[in-house]
Amino acid sequence: MRKIGCALLVLQALLAPLDLVRGAEKSYPILNIAVILGRTKYITERDIRALWTREMSADLTVDVNVVTLLVNQTDPKSIITHVCDLMSGTKIHGVVFGDDTDQEAVAQILDFISSQTSIPILGIHGGASMIMTGMTKVTHVPSSCCLTL
Repeated sequence: MRKIGCALLVLQALLAPLDLVRGAEKSYPILNIAVILGRTKYITERDIRALWTREMSADLTVDVNVVTLLVNQTDPKSIITHVCDLMSGTKIHGVVFGDDTDQEAVAQILDFISSQTSIPILGIHGGASMIMTGMTKVTHVPSSCCLTL
């Protein structure tokens, strides 16, 4: 019993300097937020990254990393390709998406991707920010809809 006690004291003494080094680093968990903008002529990736600086998150216990992506094409295939490529290459915790179109299909595509990946996607401009039309529930089946055999 005495040998185990001595071994634990020696082990604790050896590990103490490691705790001091780790405490000085202030290692915080990283939160990756993707900002995807489509068809934006006057904004650059540098402008987007300047919106969030490390000084703004000095009081947070999380380190925020902004991942930017500017896309020229906002057709359904390109949107799916760009978003999925980004999510497969980097662990993304949330997406902010904006475009200059007026297509409701963009919002539907982003809603589908969000539901399949469980990653929140916030549409801020254009078709991504459109409110999708609600689906109505049919409470009864009309008699004219019956199948005839």
